[in-house]
Amino acid sequence: MNEHGRAITQEDIKPTVLPDAYLTSSIASALVDFKMPRFEDLPTVGLYRDQVIGIVEQTLSPLGTCIDGELLTPSMVNNYVKAGLIAAPVKKLYNREHVARLLVICIFKQVLSIQAIATLFKIQRVSYMVDVAFDYVAVELENAVRSAFSIDAIPQPDSATHVTRESLLVRNAVTAFAAKAYLLGYLHYIGYEGSE
Repeated sequence: MNEHGRAITQEDIKPTVLPDAYLTSSIASALVDFKMPRFEDLPTVGLYRDQVIGIVEQTLSPLGTCIDGELLTPSMVNNYVKAGLIAAPVKKLYNREHVARLLVICIFKQVLSIQAIATLFKIQRVSYMVDVAFDYVAVELENAVRSAFSIDAIPQPDSATHVTRESLLVRNAVTAFAAKAYLLGYLHYIGYEGSE
C-alpha cells in the first residue's frame, strides 16, 4: 500500500528515468554549481526578520526541489530564538551571525532534529568561532552537494585544517543532507512528487 491507500503496482516502481539521466539534467547541473556565501559575504547591517528570511530563501533556492517542507517562516525564526538556537534580535534587528545560523539550521533540519542541531551548536561554541564554523559548513556542503550531483565527482578530502570530532560531525551532517537531497530531487525529477 502507498500513502494514498492503494496497492503499489509494477508500473509505480518501473524505472522510467535512470539516475544518469537525472545527473545530466539542468536541475542536477544547477546543484553542482551551488554556492553558499562565506561569513564575510553575509550582510553586516541589521536586518528585519522578513529580510533575513528573504536572504535565506534566496541563498538556498537552488536546493528548492531537494528540500522537505517549508524552508523558513517567521514563526520558525521565533521558535529558534525560544529554543536558544539563535540569539534574540536586538531592537528587532538580526545580524550576520543570525543569518549564518539560520542557513545552517535550514540545511541541518532536513536530516537532524532541532535538539541535535542545538547540541551541534553547543559543541561549536566551545570549539570554533562562528565565522570559522560557518565557512567550514559552507565548503563541506558545497563539496557534498557537488559529489552527490555530479557523474564524475571525486570525493573531496575534509577541508578542515585539523580533522576533529566537530569537523567529522559537520561533514557527516552535510553528507546526509546531500544524499537526501539527491533522493528527493530524483523523485521530483521522475514525477513522483505529488503524484497519485
